[in-house]
Amino acid sequence: MAEGLEEQIREAGIYYPRSYDIAYRAGFAAQAAGATAFSVLYILKSPFFIVPFLLFEAGLALSSLYLLVWKASIKRFILRSLVIGLLLQAVSLLGFPHSDKVFFAGLGFVLVSGAGLTGKEAYCFGWPEGWLLLIAYPVAVLPNFFVVNADRINSVMSVAIAVLWVSFLRKKLSQPLLKSCETGVCGLPPGPRL
Repeated sequence: MAEGLEEQIREAGIYYPRSYDIAYRAGFAAQAAGATAFSVLYILKSPFFIVPFLLFEAGLALSSLYLLVWKASIKRFILRSLVIGLLLQAVSLLGFPHSDKVFFAGLGFVLVSGAGLTGKEAYCFGWPEGWLLLIAYPVAVLPNFFVVNADRINSVMSVAIAVLWVSFLRKKLSQPLLKSCETGVCGLPPGPRL
């Protein structure tokens, strides 16, 4: 019988208690709640759509911090993309010419981070929602660079992303804590650290 994930983690000398997995999943819950509320408020043209947008990004940051992957370079890439994206979004608030393009570039980097997280889950568990979110994120951002008024595209994409997130979250929260990859593609962690 295959060794459980908890034993693999322990043998690899990695500290990753169940509370970390709970925090990782809480980040996913915040992303799903943020995406869903954002889509509703954006369509209603409410000025408060920024609140769920920030909740989405906070959830993404939480999940990124508590991501468990065997290759540290993957986690570093996800975290760097997130930090670059957040910094670009903050710079865009200065209001200089074309700051909207800088904001969307920052959002693109943030969503690269999010795509890494959902892609990892899709890779390990074979979830189509993860793959579809991986595709939906760039489709949601790119029109804002090339279309003068992308409100309709943004509305459709925000609803699609919210629906995918609700389905993705339902699957993730129904899993036992520290669930091993079901597809067998994730491999085993490296040996104990020296």
